[in-house]
Amino acid sequence: MLRGLDAAGDEADPVVVKVADRRTFEGTVSVYLRAGVTAVVADRQARVRDTAEQVAAAGVVDAVEVVEWPERLRDPPESAVAADALGLYDEFIDAVEAEPLVPFFETRSGTGTADRVVDPPAVCVAYRVDGELAGLYPRWRDGHHDSIEDCLRALCTGERLRNLP
Repeated sequence: MLRGLDAAGDEADPVVVKVADRRTFEGTVSVYLRAGVTAVVADRQARVRDTAEQVAAAGVVDAVEVVEWPERLRDPPESAVAADALGLYDEFIDAVEAEPLVPFFETRSGTGTADRVVDPPAVCVAYRVDGELAGLYPRWRDGHHDSIEDCLRALCTGERLRNLP
């Protein structure tokens, strides 16, 4: 059985969440949205946020959290929010190394008081099971791009969401 859930966006492309005969996801889906984006990107962010929240409402994932990231992260961080975001970026590097995160996260040497500067992607999704990172979108893996769309499709259909060992 499929159950359609309304989402903001194109009426020709409704969000449909399969709720019967599917895998449910134990864990937390964290949606990270970058501040300071264009209206077009903000619409895409809203679509991702709405889809994640609808999946949670359908009961096919334990929890969803939505976090806004600063437009640019400087190290040392300028706020607690930036410190948390840099900590997450470092966690992602520990999990997959830096190469699979390029070009989604742009990192460069800082100037002045900043040792490094990181520009996060407009949308990033992390999936955690028992607090451990189990899925990360977007990223490159074995020559394949694990996109935000791949993540949303997995959430809606019950396909494999875990893309980390």
